[in-house]
Parts: sequence; structure tokens; C-alpha cells
Amino acid sequence: MKFSVSLIALTVAALVAVPGTIHAQENSVNGIPFEWAPWKDPNNPNVLIYKDSKDDLFARRDTSDDPERQPGLFYPNRYVTGPLWNSIPTFMGAPIAMSPEDLVAGEVDVALVGLSIGDQMLPGGRFAAMKMRSLTDYLFYPFQGTDQALGVDISELVVADYGTIAANWMADNQTNLDEVHKVLSEIINAGAVPIGIGGTHIQSYAFMTALGQKHGPGEVAVLHIDAHYDAYSKEAGNFVHNGSFFKLAVDSGLLDGAKLHHIGLRGSTPDYKDLKWMRENKLRFHFQTEIEKDGWDAVLARLLGELKGMKLYVSFDMDGVDPAYAPGVGTSEPGGLTAEQAIQLMRAVGIQNEIVAAEFNEYNPFLDDAHQSTGILMDRLARSLMAGMQGRREGIEDPLYFDPERILHNGGDN
Repeated sequence: MKFSVSLIALTVAALVAVPGTIHAQENSVNGIPFEWAPWKDPNNPNVLIYKDSKDDLFARRDTSDDPERQPGLFYPNRYVTGPLWNSIPTFMGAPIAMSPEDLVAGEVDVALVGLSIGDQMLPGGRFAAMKMRSLTDYLFYPFQGTDQALGVDISELVVADYGTIAANWMADNQTNLDEVHKVLSEIINAGAVPIGIGGTHIQSYAFMTALGQKHGPGEVAVLHIDAHYDAYSKEAGNFVHNGSFFKLAVDSGLLDGAKLHHIGLRGSTPDYKDLKWMRENKLRFHFQTEIEKDGWDAVLARLLGELKGMKLYVSFDMDGVDPAYAPGVGTSEPGGLTAEQAIQLMRAVGIQNEIVAAEFNEYNPFLDDAHQSTGILMDRLARSLMAGMQGRREGIEDPLYFDPERILHNGGDN
């Protein structure tokens, strides 16, 4: 759409520069003939027309000539184990799944899937998934590790890298949501939990449509960690964009407003009109000012109380964290959760709630520091969520549980 507007502007500028050379025509919009702007619908200039070739980037590869293999997970690396820098990059060193059949045969618990829609004010989110597979990190492959708060081995979960979902970077990002919905539905219907890595926040709408289709509209609660409430009424000509998707989800009945829980809100919005809409739709929200006033422990307890017993989708915008810990975001806002608070929150909801989906988005690797602090934190947040999920499977019930072995020492003497 931006390309279209720019081209129209250039054409108008040309007409102004050479007055009288082109006469007004009935079959035109703003004086521009439809033949010059074939993406415009003559019956409705607000409708964009796409060529069929827009789908080329979403065409699935014909695998009929590939070497025959049984469905299941496969490991791309030569060695049994080693540091990630010696590996063919995958998310967290996980094995690869390419189809729903692989997910089912591999009995996958969690499918890590890359997201590449770019809808940021400062572009870069489309490169996050690629960066997250190749972080400068000291950890080992294959997927492994013991969570030092819970004492659980996260490799007990069967985790796979399900590739990156295609996005047409030249198209209206609303059209890219179809492919995100399609791939997420593959994962969900195969019995795995999708955890999205990278991209931008507009893709959350496709998570909600996929979850609504599986569980029913309004049945899944959303935990939204963000500096911004992302229900802006200013549409900019779109039904959904990077900051408005929750409004359409609530207004359309896809999401029950009373099951939308925000934390970390700060910045210059919402205003009183938007707050009125949030209250009328029974949204639950915890501004950063509440944390400053009452303390993290009190607000965390309230939030967990609100979420108890719900099927939960976690939507984590990295700007929900203080930029002191996560500088690599496109809409940075001072303040926010600390890294420690964010990690604790992920562990806690992983234990307490049935996690049906999650995503960690809005990481812009071009804006990160030299140590890739934002990328490292995003990796640890996803690992902490999965540690909580594994702790839940092992019978841990207290969302604020700590492994006694990590607290007591010297034979039990503190």
C-alpha cells in the first residue's frame, strides 16, 4: 500500500510539473487513469487489487523428488553435541520438523516457529528469527539445559524448529496474516504448542484467529506484555496494524475483553477515551505505575490470580522490558519490567496455566547492542516459559516455586 501511495504521489507530481498535457478523464481517481494504477478497483478506489503472483512467496515446495524418509524429527548436525557456534543454526539447537506429519511422528510438545512480518516504525523485526537462530551465545546443541530456579530439565520437552513462516514484504501486511494463521493451525492441530520467534506484533491477530478456530472465540485468555496497549482506534486505513489488532479482536468477538490482561503499560498512550473503551470491554491492565506504587510481588500476585485456571496465549513484545535490558526494539520506552521480573513471570504462567501458544516479538537486531542483550533475553524468556511448562508436567503447582536445592546449602543451613 505504501508503494502504491508513493507511486500515485509521483504521478500527481509529474502532472503538476507539466500542466495541460493530460486531461481529466472520467475513468480515473484523483485525475489518474485506472490504466496507470491497475491496483485500484474502478468500482471502489479504496480496494486494492493484487496480481496472482503475490502468492509465489507462499507456494509450498514439491517434495516428491526428495530422498525418501520416514516422518519425524531430523538433526542437521554432524556431531552428538557441541557449542551452538559449531552447529547448523536452528532455534536453540532443536531438531527440525518440516510438516505436520513430522510433528505428529516426533510427538512434539513445542514447535518453535520463526515469524518475519515487518510492521515496525523502525524496520528490522523480519530479521529477528534469522538472528535468533545464530545468536552469539555460549549454550550447547541439541536443545538442553536445567532451569536453575525450578530444577527441571527442559530437554524433557520435545522441541522442534518448524522453520520460518513466509511473509510478502512488498504486500499489505494484513494479507500476510493468512499464511501465519495457516502454519499456526498446522502446529496446533498436530497437538503441539506453537511458540513464535521474531516478527512484529501485527502477527498476534493470526495467533488469535488460529486459537479461536481451535478452541472457540473468546475461550483463550491473552497475557500481553508490552509498553503499549495495542488497541489504538486510529486505523490508518487498515483493519489491523501493529498497534490496533486487539481492538478488532475484542470488537469482533474473537477475543473476550475480560480475558485480555496487559502488564508493563507506559508511554504516551492510552488517553482517557481509550481507557474508557478498555474499561467498557472489561480489559484487565497493570500499568507500570501500579508496579512502582505497590511493588512487583503484589502486582504479580494480582495478575496470577486473574489468570488462574485459564488456557493462555502469551504475547510478549520485547519493549515491555526496560530498554536497559532490551535495547533492540523499534518503539523503546524507558521503564518497564526488569529482565528478572520478566523471566519470573514466564516461569510462573508456564507452571500455573495451560499454555496453548506464545510469541516473542518486536526484536530488532539492528538496534541491539554488541552483546545482543535483547536477543539473549528473548531466548531466555522462551526457555523460562518452557521450563514452567515442564515443571507443570512434573507436578509443580506453585507458580512461585523455587527448587529447594537452589536455595539451601551446607546441608540445609542457610
